[in-house]
Amino acid sequence: MGSTGSKYFKRASPSKPTSNNNYPESSNVCVKRPAVNLFSGPTYVLSRQGSMYFDSDGDLAHEFYVEVKTKHRKKRMKRILNDLKPQGEVVYPYPRLHPDYPVVLMHV
Repeated sequence: MGSTGSKYFKRASPSKPTSNNNYPESSNVCVKRPAVNLFSGPTYVLSRQGSMYFDSDGDLAHEFYVEVKTKHRKKRMKRILNDLKPQGEVVYPYPRLHPDYPVVLMHV
């Protein structure tokens, strides 16, 4: 569940200059806007999509296994892939900053 940069920031990077309408197109004057003004999403994230699953018993885990006996009386673990329901939306206990929010935080 790593966070990646949004398509918006790849398209409208703060390092790319934007032209100002006060100057004619032939002039070489460029104006840069701060990255915070380019960010159009919400500042805080209140929930996320869960990565775990519920099985038929109501247990919650990333993966489920069952012990199976083989022909030679050996036991092995078999992964269960059927009858699993996704966890769904998980609410954070406190709000967090959006991963694409263009502000550098520094702990002093």
